[in-house]
Amino acid sequence: MYPFFERLRTTWKRVFFWQQTPPTDSSDEFIPHHGHDHNLVLSVTSPRRIPRWKQLRFINRVLDQSERRLFWGALIIFVVAFGFAAYGIASLNLERVPASGGEYTEGLIGSPKLINPLFAPTNDVDRDLVTLVFSGLFRLDPNLQAQPDLVSSYHWLDDGKTLEIKLREDIRFHDGISVTADDVKFTYDAIKNPEWRSPLASNFHDVEIIKVDSQTVQFHLTAPDALFPNSLTVGILPIHIWEDIPDASARLADANLKPIGSGPYQASSFTRDGRGNILSFQLKRSPAFYGLTPMIEDIRLRFYADRAQALSALNNGQVDSIAFVPWADTDKGRTDQLQAVSLELPQETVAFFNTKDKLLKDEKLRQALSLAIDPVELASVVGDHAKAVTSPFPFLTDTSSTKPDLEQARKELDALGWKLGEGETIRHLGTNTTSTSSTLLMLTIDVPNQADLLSVADHLKRRWSLLGAQVEVRTDEAEPLLRSALETRNYQILVWNVLLSSDQDLTPFWASANTAGRGLNLSNIADRDIDAALTNVQNATTTLAVQTAQLKLSNVIRARAAAIFLLRPTYALLLNKRVMGVSDMVISRPSDRLLQIANWYVNEALHWK
Repeated sequence: MYPFFERLRTTWKRVFFWQQTPPTDSSDEFIPHHGHDHNLVLSVTSPRRIPRWKQLRFINRVLDQSERRLFWGALIIFVVAFGFAAYGIASLNLERVPASGGEYTEGLIGSPKLINPLFAPTNDVDRDLVTLVFSGLFRLDPNLQAQPDLVSSYHWLDDGKTLEIKLREDIRFHDGISVTADDVKFTYDAIKNPEWRSPLASNFHDVEIIKVDSQTVQFHLTAPDALFPNSLTVGILPIHIWEDIPDASARLADANLKPIGSGPYQASSFTRDGRGNILSFQLKRSPAFYGLTPMIEDIRLRFYADRAQALSALNNGQVDSIAFVPWADTDKGRTDQLQAVSLELPQETVAFFNTKDKLLKDEKLRQALSLAIDPVELASVVGDHAKAVTSPFPFLTDTSSTKPDLEQARKELDALGWKLGEGETIRHLGTNTTSTSSTLLMLTIDVPNQADLLSVADHLKRRWSLLGAQVEVRTDEAEPLLRSALETRNYQILVWNVLLSSDQDLTPFWASANTAGRGLNLSNIADRDIDAALTNVQNATTTLAVQTAQLKLSNVIRARAAAIFLLRPTYALLLNKRVMGVSDMVISRPSDRLLQIANWYVNEALHWK
């Protein structure tokens, strides 16, 4: 360290030799170096209009005190002015742009089990990982329309019963092996194989998959289905990894935790605790990815038991984001460091009438109760982030819907014989004021113990109370509530969030066949007109025909007044502000938010415009 300072001191003396002073312990005249005199002679004998640096070194010896002050003041002003000018020019001509690199960490609730697209639908965490690691033949855009992904071209044959697709030629799995028709056929045959026990099997039960050549595959359907490409978003498995694994052992294979796909990110590593639970999963950007290269280099997913733990990790800076946070919980974080974007799903909050209930089997009574509810007013009560709906299809606006009118609802109840005597608060059927409780207008609402749905149930109770109904709200946890409702069908009104599949198929919720057993027809209605309208949607062969059939189906369902379609809830993706490029999203399922990750970034660079 000392030799360095000594060299620095020697250099300083050589440059600024006039500042040298004689030693304090000597009275001898200070004698400068002979080279100094030589420099002084040259500076006098060879004058320049613009001084050299060697001449400028003597500025303090040439100028007197006032001139020195003037010179140095002017120099300081010049430097400051130059700095401001440079800053102004830079601010006008430089811009911050996304830069490649960096790491993004997301907190997920749950734990990965089988990172395999054939098993992932039963676990949201698995689906998130599958979305990043695998890619399918198609992907859904913000309008929930299928767009080619691994497919370079496709067309329909055989009057809409055969879909022929041709694969891109530039796609590779993460291990460098090309994706071919063999991989596609193997994947969909495995879905259909009972030994694999894939939850997707029912979607392809009657579909035959045929390999035409190394890049071409055909899907043969039993009937035309214009929405069939929406089902082909399943990630493609590499046959060279899976073909030697016995079908019955597919769920036990190591490849389910060391996945190889063709998506934008490849699995890198994961950590476990002493019990074998996976705590985090590390992903790296795939150099073999064929699509838009993501800006973020590394992704880390951390897993938590519940939302409270995940929010705590977000506030402590351990993760950068948490998805699907109720808007009521967004103020629990450090709002100065966080941002929130909206996530919309094909989901609706619906109040289902049990049409087999002895009171609600009266369609006109259901219509009167429906007339008292204004979804727009309800949306303003529940929160700014919920949107009113008028149709069983979340994104279909039905302008023919009846305008809510509380006073008209009262008149219709009067016309049906539901009387409200003077001084009474509960309507009864008929003129006998001493009627038994069975003739009183008494309603029970069953609702999951969720803050947003409880607000909806309270609003329904308040509005129907204004009609003269006595309303009770019963709550329970979602899973036991639904299980009891399906097993016993012993409820009047059930408030539920309904999430539709990517093709927005209403069959599970409205087909007559699903009123029995554990079918999801929560209105318990068996109606031939609804069944016929469902069939028309399934048989539509063009996008326009599908939209027309959906509108007709909506009209039939609303005419039966078997349910009140209330809201389309939205959720928050809560992010650290260091994560940029994220905007509001309309997605078909929760994991699809990660399809937008190519637009996200955490690094920036300056770029000349």
